[in-house]
Amino acid sequence: MNTKITSNVYRIENQYFYGEKVGVYVINLKDKLLLFDIPTFSEEVKKFILKFEKPVMAVLSHGPTGISDGTKWQKEVDLKVYLYEADINNSWLKMKPDILYNQPPLLDPTIEIILTPGHTPGSISLYDSISKSMLTGDTIAGKNNDEVKDFFKEDGLGNLKERFANSQKLLVYDFENILPFHYDMILGKAKQKLVNFTN
Repeated sequence: MNTKITSNVYRIENQYFYGEKVGVYVINLKDKLLLFDIPTFSEEVKKFILKFEKPVMAVLSHGPTGISDGTKWQKEVDLKVYLYEADINNSWLKMKPDILYNQPPLLDPTIEIILTPGHTPGSISLYDSISKSMLTGDTIAGKNNDEVKDFFKEDGLGNLKERFANSQKLLVYDFENILPFHYDMILGKAKQKLVNFTN
């Protein structure tokens, strides 16, 4: 049900967004648990999250990823949900976030929220320095685990020029993995693969 990706990052399996399989991630931090996007509620996933015995927060990569039982999680585990305010009027958002931000908050010394609008006005990516992973929501995804999926040709969603420019912005970080919401993860040498895509 849950796959350990790195020493501190798990992917919650069997997650679907309108029938399409997606990635929801759990980052185990020193004094808290961080969800990147919100899983479908189940007692099994709840048990997995609560076993860490830490406060739980969720950061939405963009508005639509808050539709998966977000309100139920807020009640069941006192989940605090963060959303970049540019997506508060996203028509797909079906829950009320606890914290709206204009400037990325500091959630933990090892975590950085990076504003990457393009797919939606409120899209973000999240960098985890412990695992050297870039969690990208729908900004960037992999294809067959060995290249970056070409969003210009293959999905064309959002403001493509802005999305591309913000993809390039991620290259200042030292990362090995790309963990997206849709499509494939890129595990290993992900930064070089993004360099290849942006050149």
